[in-house]
Amino acid sequence: MRKPVIEPATAADADRFAADSPWARADEWRVGGSSLVAKIKGEPAGIAVSATNSVHPTRDPVFVFVAEQFRRQGIGSALVKSIQTRRRTPLSVKAHPGAVAHEFYKSLGAVRYQVCPPERVDTSSIEVRRWALGNRRDDIRTGDRLTLEQLTEAWTKMYEVVHASWSPTGMRSRLLAEFGPMIQEELDPSRSMFVIRNDRIAAACFVFGTGRDLEAEAICESLHPANRLARTDVAACMAEVLVNAGGTPVLFDGHITDPHFFPTLQRIPAVTGRTLELLEIPAAPRLLTMGRNEIAHIIART
Repeated sequence: MRKPVIEPATAADADRFAADSPWARADEWRVGGSSLVAKIKGEPAGIAVSATNSVHPTRDPVFVFVAEQFRRQGIGSALVKSIQTRRRTPLSVKAHPGAVAHEFYKSLGAVRYQVCPPERVDTSSIEVRRWALGNRRDDIRTGDRLTLEQLTEAWTKMYEVVHASWSPTGMRSRLLAEFGPMIQEELDPSRSMFVIRNDRIAAACFVFGTGRDLEAEAICESLHPANRLARTDVAACMAEVLVNAGGTPVLFDGHITDPHFFPTLQRIPAVTGRTLELLEIPAAPRLLTMGRNEIAHIIART
């Protein structure tokens, strides 16, 4: 088996893999951004891309792709290990249990830190519509009645609530800067639903995309999960989104630790989809990330 040569990816390398890996970038594509390519006899065989994460600073996301003819030759492992030499931060990946990618990440020592359950809801189902109609309320407000600032603040607060216990978020000012353009460009305010109580957003169901999409993406939770009405608030927002979907499937995006979204999702009939696991590849041992001179210095002292 020929050992791959690992080197910084160029723009040409990124273009080579763009069809299979739209995330492919040249090395140093942004501050803290790493992109490495593996080559066999000069032919690009795989690419790995990682970067610092200002939203979740405790882990760096990493994406890996190896061309089919070069798989099971240790190229993916070599790429990840090379990425690890650049920073001492754990890496974050996603995979469906039982998939080849999941097995690969586990072989690198990856451990599960979160689970996204099946979350696709068929809104044309009579049972789903019956559940939704039974959980509707008259006090739901659509997002097009709120300002961009209100929507961004609400999304940021909800995001902090959802991730607080398992994936700490960065500074609020940084989150607002990251999320503002996303909310402005990707949110569909008219299909997003909110409970307003005492002039404050109490619960939300944000819907992304457009009405022309094959399915709607929705993310829901209470902004004040300790409130005694939090669960009914979340259910009312979700119900309104489902009723107004007009038969278009709704793909929720949540986690099994979400305090009110997940228990509510479990009550909706005939939810389908695949479980997705969020996995952490531990940082490489310190010794492996040291330069030769640094290792020699430690050995000399011992």
